Amino acid sequence: MTTSDQQEHELQNLLRQQADRVDVPGDFAPVAIAARRRSRRNRAVLGSAAAVAVIAVGVPAVWSSRSGPSPVPALTTSTTSVLSPSSSVPTTPATTPPTTPAGTDSPDPSATNPPPTGAVATRENTYALDDTIRVADTALQLEKGTVVENLTVLANGGFVLQSHMSTGPSNSEMELLSPAGRRVTNLGLSGTYAVSPDGTRVLAKSGAADTLVVYAPDGSVVGQRTDAREVAAIVGDVAYLNGDASRGSLEWNVVTGATKELPAHVVAVSRDRTQAALQWFVATDAMDEICWAVVDLTSPSFPKTVEKCGPDENPTMFMPGAFSSRGTYLVGSHYIDGGDWFIPGVVRVSDGTVELGWTNDRAPILSGWTWHLDDDESTLLVSRNTSDPPSPARRNTLQRCTLSMDCTDVRPTVNLADKGGSTQPRYVVPR
Repeated sequence: MTTSDQQEHELQNLLRQQADRVDVPGDFAPVAIAARRRSRRNRAVLGSAAAVAVIAVGVPAVWSSRSGPSPVPALTTSTTSVLSPSSSVPTTPATTPPTTPAGTDSPDPSATNPPPTGAVATRENTYALDDTIRVADTALQLEKGTVVENLTVLANGGFVLQSHMSTGPSNSEMELLSPAGRRVTNLGLSGTYAVSPDGTRVLAKSGAADTLVVYAPDGSVVGQRTDAREVAAIVGDVAYLNGDASRGSLEWNVVTGATKELPAHVVAVSRDRTQAALQWFVATDAMDEICWAVVDLTSPSFPKTVEKCGPDENPTMFMPGAFSSRGTYLVGSHYIDGGDWFIPGVVRVSDGTVELGWTNDRAPILSGWTWHLDDDESTLLVSRNTSDPPSPARRNTLQRCTLSMDCTDVRPTVNLADKGGSTQPRYVVPR
């Protein structure tokens, strides 16, 4: 068996492994995939594969609908030194840190102060590992047992954190954190969020209400709106809400209150607000096809400049999540199924050409969980699945890769085998 044949065989095995978990007749993976997608759409499709546009990053869908009443406990302020790449990676702090009382949502004095070491978080020097946020040589200890799902760095060096607890029933929770890692504001359970490219605005919607709220990094409310639409993007003081075909999407100026109707299915907006990416599903007898497009926001008719729909036009099922810093690329995911891992995707905005991803030509793949395209638009920081074969995922490495898949380790490989068969990553890359 050749290398390319083996890779195709591994992908087929993965699809069938996912299909085995779905209660459908037969052994036909696409049917199972379709069933899984339809069941997930009611709770997560608007956030699929990074439907939030935050600082030019593409990430997979991780908006959680876990049952149970327990929120993530409040965060701590302990800091420790980060070990060198050659050292073993600890999962608990060296000392027991003080904790913030649960439910403390009032503004925190540390909201404008950096960690004790003076390090200021950026996308380049920050990542999460287990229940810590690592900023340069500083570790900000979260509540023991916290599982970080998504992380975004704000303009003041603070964070938006989406997480849940590793034990017991728990919902996914979104929080604003200070630069020192303390909770500033609770954004709600089982929801979605987007951060403006300059990190000064956070658009969030709790899974428990039809209220969209825009926050400043210090936790103050800039504006709010009751609307059934979902979070799409925010650029400056202009928020974008994702609507379906029945109501369309919406542009909302948070300061003036002015609104403008937009095409349905908006998931990302360029930094200059001239283009938007759309993503939607079309049901077929075999499976749900993933479609995407780019529209011109400067024209009243919003013409599509690129459209890829169905297996002929979008064979790798690319799902856009964000525009790159200069607007050259869309960053998102090539869909494999199951949420166990995804393939980072980078495509050209001008014509949809795949620059990185699963091109369906039996080429090697780069699989992982969270990633962002750097501001240079040529390198990718990725929490990578470095298992061989890729499924089941047993190894997780933080790497920086070029668009030609030349990768180097940024942090050491960590083991996933002790996760009880789960392919949940331990490294999380900020958006």
